[in-house]
Amino acid sequence: MTRSLACAALLVIASLAGTSTIAAQWAVSFGVRAPRFSGAAVEPSTGRSLRPYRPTVLEAGLDRAGRRVGVGVWVHYASSSLALEGSEGLSAVKDALTVYGAEPFVALRVTRVGPDGVLRITGGPLLEVWKLPDVGSRTRIGAAAAVELAMPFGGRWSGVARLGGAVTPSSPFTRDDLDPSLEPRALWRREVAVSLRYRM
Repeated sequence: MTRSLACAALLVIASLAGTSTIAAQWAVSFGVRAPRFSGAAVEPSTGRSLRPYRPTVLEAGLDRAGRRVGVGVWVHYASSSLALEGSEGLSAVKDALTVYGAEPFVALRVTRVGPDGVLRITGGPLLEVWKLPDVGSRTRIGAAAAVELAMPFGGRWSGVARLGGAVTPSSPFTRDDLDPSLEPRALWRREVAVSLRYRM
């Protein structure tokens, strides 16, 4: 089911890119993200939560930008600590989780910033595979959206700053993965990202 949804999203993006009648440009991007998570698993009696803790995410992207509308896909990878956090403090295990993800997106140009900058909003599905210690991998589907500002450096290079968020309604954990006192929750994420984009 998850593979079918991911393939359908990619087909829609390919169709949009192929049928565009306006001038468009391809670009590749490489960057890093700094996400902050909430949810994942919660202990109702104490309010403590078990979740990925402040990983640095590496990302690469390919997009095709037209005058108003663009399409593309981000892929990302991170090794993350796993933290149990409550009001009294935090306990974390380093490099306990790894995650691989893909985010097909549609982008809409909102306005120009200065003579050459561009402000866009992006959104689309999110597909992630979480590899958990001793229990294997979990595939999750969600949604992601962001606001991004691209400013040219000269020539074909530009810098991109992005502020976004995402949610996977299903936790990376199942009940069998957790202590009985913990309950799975949707995984929410807010993040900032910076990247370099090269226009081909």
